[in-house]
Amino acid sequence: MSSLKDQLKEEVRTERQKMKEMSLEDKLWYIWEYYKFHIGAVLVLILLISVVITSVRNASIDPGLYCVIINNRSSQELDTAPLEQDFFNHMGFGKKQPVYVESMYISYGDDATEYSYASMAKISALVATRDLDVIMADAESMDHYASLDGMADLEQILPPDVLSAVKDRLRTAPDSTGRSVSVSVDISGTSLADLMHLSDEAANLGIVNNSGQTDYAVALVRYIFGL
Repeated sequence: MSSLKDQLKEEVRTERQKMKEMSLEDKLWYIWEYYKFHIGAVLVLILLISVVITSVRNASIDPGLYCVIINNRSSQELDTAPLEQDFFNHMGFGKKQPVYVESMYISYGDDATEYSYASMAKISALVATRDLDVIMADAESMDHYASLDGMADLEQILPPDVLSAVKDRLRTAPDSTGRSVSVSVDISGTSLADLMHLSDEAANLGIVNNSGQTDYAVALVRYIFGL
């Protein structure tokens, strides 16, 4: 009777032979079809490790702001400098107060991919560690995180002068109880959105409910609207 080691060797040899006889297109399809769950697991692991590294790094610094941009589909490449450099300078942050900006593409429901699940897992980890402060996203993403009670009610946390200036730009969505909450403000057409090449669909800015830097997130809204 062959040993488990011999069986594994034979399986590896068989797989190699299959791959050898396939075209490049067939190889890519085969790898995806049979190993997509393994690939997804690796992606989740890599993203979670990056969150741990970020959290450890943040333990020795006082981050200025952490912003995630979801589903920006502008025809121009996203430019994060207006946040990472210009807003950083505007706030007078020091070397140990960086502004982090990360872009992701996420689909939901039946259209969700392994990458989407991995990205959502990373966002969940960032929220759990209170590292994530601001989300700029399309309406579907905002609705998704509002339904999880992940977004702050802007009518409750924005100062009266800021609220008055942006009231007509607020967008509501139901929370987990069905209550309508002002989860985001439309920043399309602003100088920051234009400089970043932020698509109108993704120009909904919301503040994460348990942000560790709510004051800085509010300061960002002031900065965007010149208040």
